[in-house]
Amino acid sequence: MAYCEECGKKLTDDVSFCEYCGTLVKQKNQNDMNEYDEIEEPQFELVTEVIPEEEQARKTQEKPPKRKWIVAAVLAILVIVVGGGGYWWFNHDNKKPAVQSSETNESTSSSMTKESTSISTEQSTQSAFNKQEVSNLADSTVGKLSNKTGVFVSMIDEKNIDYEKSGTTPIRAASIIKLFLLEAFYREVNEGTIRLDEPYVLKDTDKVSGTGVLQNYAEGTELTYEDLIRHMIVDSDNTAGNIIMNILGGPENTTKFIHNQGFNDTRIERKFVDSTALAAGKDNYTSAVDVGNLLKKIYQRKAVSPQYDQQMLEILKYNKNHSKLPKEIDSEVNVYNKTGEYTDYGVQNDACIFETNRNAYVVVVLSEDGDESQQVSAMNELGRQLCELLGKEKGE
Repeated sequence: MAYCEECGKKLTDDVSFCEYCGTLVKQKNQNDMNEYDEIEEPQFELVTEVIPEEEQARKTQEKPPKRKWIVAAVLAILVIVVGGGGYWWFNHDNKKPAVQSSETNESTSSSMTKESTSISTEQSTQSAFNKQEVSNLADSTVGKLSNKTGVFVSMIDEKNIDYEKSGTTPIRAASIIKLFLLEAFYREVNEGTIRLDEPYVLKDTDKVSGTGVLQNYAEGTELTYEDLIRHMIVDSDNTAGNIIMNILGGPENTTKFIHNQGFNDTRIERKFVDSTALAAGKDNYTSAVDVGNLLKKIYQRKAVSPQYDQQMLEILKYNKNHSKLPKEIDSEVNVYNKTGEYTDYGVQNDACIFETNRNAYVVVVLSEDGDESQQVSAMNELGRQLCELLGKEKGE
């Protein structure tokens, strides 16, 4: 039996070319053929039949281990994923409260920080006005006076922080009462019942002694209502004060008007320099709190109207008597004030708005039955120390 040397296919006897690949078939003698048959045939059988089968068997045998390896790998991955995932979930779930707690702590910490900031801001805002410090200053100055004294101190801002001592005690007002006449007058102007440019002809019967210049004017001098109101405050003119009081309807009607504005510690029982009324025990009274609150309303433009409150402030700014609370104050500080004094009754009063480029505050001291030099000296010192305390920057 012969095989093609090229493709290894079995050849039909006595063919010259391979039926399968066309390769020339070499002719051999019988002996060679027998030797070839004995030696080469197993080799060709191995190639054509045995080898492919063994290779196929080998491949078939190798596949299962490969599948097992893949399955094992997949299982290992699943174990890792499932096991790891379970471990992560278990620990993640257990850590949730801790995370929430941490977030809660952060939230609490943030809240505390905000609260602390808020408190710090509030303290900073209030630091310019410390009631205890103000109280200490008042006690060490006007508080040493043995006579009846009322004190009111207040920052003029949105917080309206006040200090008062005997602040609602009625004390003889003297010319401080003119502040209430000022406000009542401008209310009438605002309502249109009187006009600022309305003329008034001065009479001799209008004139009274004491402070002011109108007592020296000739009878028949023509003044406007605005002239009268300015003389009443700037010069503390008693003659102008009485004329204004008459325009407002007299002491009783003016008192009702004042009470209607909420100033219940204030009353007017007599005109200026009315010795007969004084002898009968009648006088004009007010309290440090009433005066202080009136000044605050004017400064805040909440008394009559923004326009007329501003006019009142301008008039108060030109008041000439700065011998008490403002005496030792820097000229850079704006002062809007009105004093009152009646030495026969030991009265020394001053009511001021102090305005710096940083703050504005009110100080009122009403004092009766006292020694003038002691009262004025105590007011000088209180005004100076309060300016050092309250005139500084908030938070300094």
